[in-house]
Amino acid sequence: MASPFIEKISEKLGAKVVASRALPGGDIADVSLLKLDNHTEVVAKRPRADQPDTTAVEAKMLKHLAKKSVLPVPKVLLQAKGILVISYIPHSGMQDTEVASRNVAEHVSKLHDVRPKGGRPYYGHDIDTFIGPLPQINKPASNWCGFFVEHRLMAMAKSCANTHKIDATLMTRIETFAWKLPDYLPKHPKSSLLHGDLWSGNMLIDKDKAAAFIDPAISYGHAEMDLAFIEMMGGLGPNFLESYANLSPIEAGYKEERRAIYQLWPLLVHVRLFGGGYVGQVEAILSRFGC
Repeated sequence: MASPFIEKISEKLGAKVVASRALPGGDIADVSLLKLDNHTEVVAKRPRADQPDTTAVEAKMLKHLAKKSVLPVPKVLLQAKGILVISYIPHSGMQDTEVASRNVAEHVSKLHDVRPKGGRPYYGHDIDTFIGPLPQINKPASNWCGFFVEHRLMAMAKSCANTHKIDATLMTRIETFAWKLPDYLPKHPKSSLLHGDLWSGNMLIDKDKAAAFIDPAISYGHAEMDLAFIEMMGGLGPNFLESYANLSPIEAGYKEERRAIYQLWPLLVHVRLFGGGYVGQVEAILSRFGC
């Protein structure tokens, strides 16, 4: 007898699930590849019991990317409480790192060309989203530096402190660093649509091209946030940044200062999720800026 989960999917999709197998990589959800009796395959996600239900927000983010950009993303087929079903995107893995990295750069450049509705320069989004299982506040702001400090850097630092992942001394160092950021970050950079969790694990690569991008954490912000994330996490060729810059010029100061600043946020995300192994990297960046 099929589980209620499978029965609900079969009913909503109008096709019977005839086979299922677990897919790897689901840190906060159980992810399965389902084969239907209409000869199609879909991916089903359901949050684990100890994790928040992010399916409704993830569905909205994927739909926003599909509507506003040309970034290839899975199609949302079903979203209900505790269930998200998306189209399956076949992919065989990366065959040519240099060519694939250049293709990713082309997609990311086009994504960053997408501006907020009405062309108004603001940072954030109409809805709050998630970075993995963690809340991501997107209250719109007109000052990018202020938005980054309040809703990215300090929000995640406070979450780390409240869960005892960092101590009071490190929190004080982060607060001191935050006061310095107006000297390093622009107030009004171009506001771009960001994937927000952009690393190779969230790219479905098929030989030499990106077949789809998954697990977004979208908002509108400085495009360099996505670049810093990719460079921190690795998985692409060293030509990625050069290929991107040929399409979307990067302003001076990114490699020298802003890359490290923007990497503090995903590092704190990792501290919050995975513990102290990343604390040393946070401390190294703070020391670099005299904090």
